[in-house]
Amino acid sequence: MSMPARLTAILHEGIQQKIFPGAVLVAASPHQHLTVTAGTYRYTDATAVTATCIYDLASLTKIVTATAALALCSRGWLSLDAAVTQFLPQSNAKGVTIRHLLTHTAGLDIRLSTTALAGASALWQSVLACAPVRAPGSVVAYANVNTLILGRVLEVITYQALAQIVTQYVLQPAMMHETYFNPPPLLLPRIPPSEIDAIRGEVCGTVHDESTAVLGGVAGHAGLFGTAADMLRFGQAWLATLAGDGPWGIDMALAQQALQNQSPAGQLGVGLGWMLARDNFMPPAVITAMAAHTGFTGPVVAIVPTQQLVWALLSNRTWPQRTPPRHHAVTRLVAEALLDL
Repeated sequence: MSMPARLTAILHEGIQQKIFPGAVLVAASPHQHLTVTAGTYRYTDATAVTATCIYDLASLTKIVTATAALALCSRGWLSLDAAVTQFLPQSNAKGVTIRHLLTHTAGLDIRLSTTALAGASALWQSVLACAPVRAPGSVVAYANVNTLILGRVLEVITYQALAQIVTQYVLQPAMMHETYFNPPPLLLPRIPPSEIDAIRGEVCGTVHDESTAVLGGVAGHAGLFGTAADMLRFGQAWLATLAGDGPWGIDMALAQQALQNQSPAGQLGVGLGWMLARDNFMPPAVITAMAAHTGFTGPVVAIVPTQQLVWALLSNRTWPQRTPPRHHAVTRLVAEALLDL
């Protein structure tokens, strides 16, 4: 079976199991470049998924925000070990540094989706009032609040809005011209819906994440929409950065540090923004060589620098309602197949 046929079969099996109604996969290695599409926007319609589909990238926004932070670190505007309170003096995050935010070791514990019900102002008040419940740096606990605060720090040091920062320092240099916060209505026909929400109805073209929606569709932890091709460009830009020739001006040594496991021994693997050593979706053969990031709505971007392999798989696995993360099994099968690319 050819590689495209093998991957298509994996995606169609996911559709048959109602893990997602459709998906787009793009992958590239020094030997091959391929695009595979499968399924439809919804289980009940005939609108076929195409390579130009724009998906809610959910928490892939986090690794884009992290990349912007590293770009600013390399320009001398930010230090990994700078205290959050240096930039946000009203914050109660005493002892928390930029490194802690990037590695999800800040010790902050707040459920943003619940807090968001009170509105944007109350949400920020709660975030700023949040104090570490664990010693910063001691425990890895993946949480949206870390990258939300990181995005706000970037705004403070640049005097720019986060959408402008991300566009200027990450998206434009990497030629990611179809990645957006708050995509314009003209693009709606290219955007598969993410969920049927009890309050909002069909969520399509507006961010799925509740806290980001309350904040106007732009936050450090969620809000970006984009194509699989653009996320492939993102991964390729990271490979170039690791080799000292990237578009973002990130120091090679800092980029390499970003892919080193910063986690306390025996805990969830994490670099500077990147997910590492995740056995729920990373194959054993490359679990120590692969860096990736996933998103709640179904997307994943991954790089395997030792093989110069990059791939991105986008889906709307939360349609029509969110379920347990069964899509990670599909992600792992895709990753295993792509090792032969």
